[in-house]
Amino acid sequence: MDQGEDMDQREETKLSLSQYDPWVIKKKLTDSDTSVNAKLYLPRQGLEGSIIPLMRQPMVLQMGMANGVEVKVHVIEEGNEADDYTWRLVKSNDGVYYLKGGWGVFAKDKAYQTGDVIGLMWDQSYERFLLHKIVQY
Repeated sequence: MDQGEDMDQREETKLSLSQYDPWVIKKKLTDSDTSVNAKLYLPRQGLEGSIIPLMRQPMVLQMGMANGVEVKVHVIEEGNEADDYTWRLVKSNDGVYYLKGGWGVFAKDKAYQTGDVIGLMWDQSYERFLLHKIVQY
């Protein structure tokens, strides 16, 4: 093996240590996400790629119906605070996903603002979303 091949092989074996990030969906809130009557619009790619495959089939089918499917949302606050909510996850006819039925009031009560970033993941064991406001430094 020549020196060039040896260098290439060493380059391939370098490892990167990065912090584990459980939030499969990260969403920067918009004006429409933070108004009182808001719906939280969710990115299609994150839902269809990482969350929907973990959901039970009846839930997936129901989210395409007019009222969507009832989902539990466990909101993890800073420190040891956490609250549970029940909202509806809807997939519109044009393939847009959103949470409704209390999101807008929640966002107002928690003082969520345009530009805040939230993280979402699906907790398959408890069949619920985990949601966290990501603090940016």
